[in-house]
Amino acid sequence: MANTLAHLPFSSSVDPAFWAALSDLKMTKLKLDSTPQPLRALYAPAAAAAHRSEGDGGTDAAAVAWMNLAGDAFDVASDAPRRSVGAVGAVTVVNTMDEFKAIDKKDFLSKAGEQMCAHVDSGAAEQDPSLLVHCEALVFSDLKNYKHIYWFAFPALCLPTPPALEGAPAALASRLPTPGQRQLLHLGVQQLQGASGKGTPPFFIVELSGESVSVRPLRDVHDVAAGTNEWWLAFVDPSPLPTNPGWPLRNALFLVHRRVKLTSVAVLCYRDVLNAKEAPVESRSILLRVALPPYDSAPSSNVPAVVGWEANAKGKMGARMVDLAPFMDPQRRAVESADLNLKLMRWRFLPDLDIDRLARTKVLLVGAGTLGCNVARSLMAWGFRDMVFVDNGKVSFSNPTRQWLFDFSDCVDPARPSEGKPKAQAAAEAIMRIVPNMKARGEELTIPMPGHPVMEASLAGVKRDLSRLEQLVDEADVVFLLTDTRESRWLPTVLSAAKDKPCVNVALGFDTFVIMRHGLCPPCTPCTPPAAGAASGEQGDCAGGPNLGCYFCNDVVAPMDSTRNRTLDQQCTATRPGLSAMASAMAVELAVTMLHHPLGALAPPDQPGPPTGQDAEAAGLGKLPHQIRGFVTNFSSVIVTGQAFKHCTACSPPVVQGYKRGGVEFLLRAFNEPDFLESTSGLKQMLAAAEDMAEDWEEDGDEWDDDA
Repeated sequence: MANTLAHLPFSSSVDPAFWAALSDLKMTKLKLDSTPQPLRALYAPAAAAAHRSEGDGGTDAAAVAWMNLAGDAFDVASDAPRRSVGAVGAVTVVNTMDEFKAIDKKDFLSKAGEQMCAHVDSGAAEQDPSLLVHCEALVFSDLKNYKHIYWFAFPALCLPTPPALEGAPAALASRLPTPGQRQLLHLGVQQLQGASGKGTPPFFIVELSGESVSVRPLRDVHDVAAGTNEWWLAFVDPSPLPTNPGWPLRNALFLVHRRVKLTSVAVLCYRDVLNAKEAPVESRSILLRVALPPYDSAPSSNVPAVVGWEANAKGKMGARMVDLAPFMDPQRRAVESADLNLKLMRWRFLPDLDIDRLARTKVLLVGAGTLGCNVARSLMAWGFRDMVFVDNGKVSFSNPTRQWLFDFSDCVDPARPSEGKPKAQAAAEAIMRIVPNMKARGEELTIPMPGHPVMEASLAGVKRDLSRLEQLVDEADVVFLLTDTRESRWLPTVLSAAKDKPCVNVALGFDTFVIMRHGLCPPCTPCTPPAAGAASGEQGDCAGGPNLGCYFCNDVVAPMDSTRNRTLDQQCTATRPGLSAMASAMAVELAVTMLHHPLGALAPPDQPGPPTGQDAEAAGLGKLPHQIRGFVTNFSSVIVTGQAFKHCTACSPPVVQGYKRGGVEFLLRAFNEPDFLESTSGLKQMLAAAEDMAEDWEEDGDEWDDDA
């Protein structure tokens, strides 16, 4: 008497690496797109026979047929492992839990079944049997909390009436009694593995002729069925049960019924795991005889019913949930969460945002005080992960309320109880505590300045600090000038101009601020320094100079000691408490926009007002001005453009070329000689010419008055 054939369904086995790959796919590629993404799952022959008692109805609650999804599941073009079977499919990642619930699960499964049925009717499944084993997934990923709600389906095409088992299953040895015959079978399967290049085919044909056993691909099923030799429909069986074959057999039976019009077929449930050379001593494979419904009861034009949703852990039809947060390294969670806002920005608002470039950009922060701390915090929020702080100050008790990377513990250095920790070091340590993958360090350097002569006793230390600062500017991709005196900005300005480094300058008043990006020389014929013995102020052969002005381009005097004879309030740069945060944030926004502009630091300044066709708005980040001047008293700001001044004491060609030619000796003269920069830049000569012109004007005016 025939009994309805029962199949052991697949159970999903999902590696944590799969969820990591899915999260990355969602963040970097899919974003809000819920288009199904192709994937490849794997299963293998049953590793061991299940032990069960007699009379238990042919099922075993402990028996499992695993379908595994690994970290490389989305690499569908790669070859499957030699002894594994690949299952094709797709994952649909929705954006909300409501969307997950609203999807018609029956329709979702039916669409996969229609595709499989089309492959059967076209003959494609015979050429590529992997098209008959599908793994479909519906997922909602809560990426903020590392939770995934998912439901897997393994579609199976239903015959008009269930197939039936004719007689009891038999061991492979009952039909292939000799080891040689079984050896031929196993060698034939191995040859199919090598021929496919995609692992073991899920379905194949075994033909018997006397003592001969041959293994043939599924595409030969019509020829074999039309012949006179005995043959078996074989499939790689993940089920360990002695009477219940695995889930893939359902679709193979559908194919031979629909395409070959069979009403009965012998089935080999191939369950052996082979090594490279030998056959198993005792085969676990079994033979079945399966009765199929009459063919005319299933016209080929009909699309059959489809089943295959996986039951959850409670044995009910429903989704599952995996919470990875408890198993993740807290540092890794912190790193991923730190960039979550940027990735979400890229989803909807800034598709061209280059997060990887920002993370690679090396930033030099000259100054680790109020501006340095605020700029660093904003840079971290934008995803910058490589910073160097330069400062020679110590953290004092007045700092933490304004300088937000410091707290009370930084105000006392255990190594020197009478003073605080070095600001540069404390700032670097603080940001590494905030973001674990931050690469940061502090450099305790003194910046030599014009108007501050270098004494002989300190000359060696000054030269050492000069060399180190030059090296840091060389290594940087962007330089921020954030010091509290005008003259301390001069040397970094010269070095940035000489080394073609983008430079962003931020300066504060009591209730005003100025933010600017320094101009750089566009690519041209290399500049030639002034010839040896040239008159002071004489320029070399320069093709143009910077395109935009620097912080010193509006000066008509050289930088000097701005702290001399100043009162305490003047020395401490007293500002409104919110001013630094406002200016620092805008400076970082300016830098990020500049880095996304096709011309970078050489980009022409955008003008204020509504966008025009000439504005090159970088990656949707907005305008890229030259300067921003803010006024807190009336809560306003203006965009200003300032052209480079050819007699600038910091970025003009004579000064830059003088530094390139003279190096440290040139800089020492700038620090020690009061009129050296004015003479070198030509500013002194220009002012003298202007005075002569004014005297001539006054003389002309006096003569005119006398005539009157």
